[in-house]
Amino acid sequence: MQSLKYTDERDKVYGLTGMAVTIVALNGSDCIGGIDLDAGAAERFILLSSVEFGSNSHVSAKSVWAQSVKDLRLTVSAALGNLACRRYVLANSFMRSSEVAALRDAMREDAAQWCQLDNDEADRVFDHCRNYVEHLFMHEGIRGVAHKFASRLAEARSYSGNETVEILSSLGLR
Repeated sequence: MQSLKYTDERDKVYGLTGMAVTIVALNGSDCIGGIDLDAGAAERFILLSSVEFGSNSHVSAKSVWAQSVKDLRLTVSAALGNLACRRYVLANSFMRSSEVAALRDAMREDAAQWCQLDNDEADRVFDHCRNYVEHLFMHEGIRGVAHKFASRLAEARSYSGNETVEILSSLGLR
């Protein structure tokens, strides 16, 4: 996974921007807990589950599974958004096949562990997420939003989830 590591501070800013743009575009605004450029890798972008089931015995297994798949889609889309923003918007290039393969492999493991999906099922989820994210970051308007948000994030260093959504909304992403 060496190729997925950030090359510098600017690359990190655009990666986190890509995650935020993707989540908001997917109507997952309530799932953004915050962004902090100076936090450790696991705390830089906090993605919250959209529903916490806890130990509620009234929630069906099917509902828990459906929510797990939804969370998987959001997480995979965010990871792809991170990479797509770094490549399409910042570097004006494309995602490398080795990078996409690394993300696919990681997703397959999570899909098997958390959702009991086999590789074919996981690949269908991954391909759907990839197609959406690629179309999203190929859009010129989204590229403009991403550049503006990245500039603000680099200056502010951190935003709460609500601030992230408000700023992206003010930039035209709804």
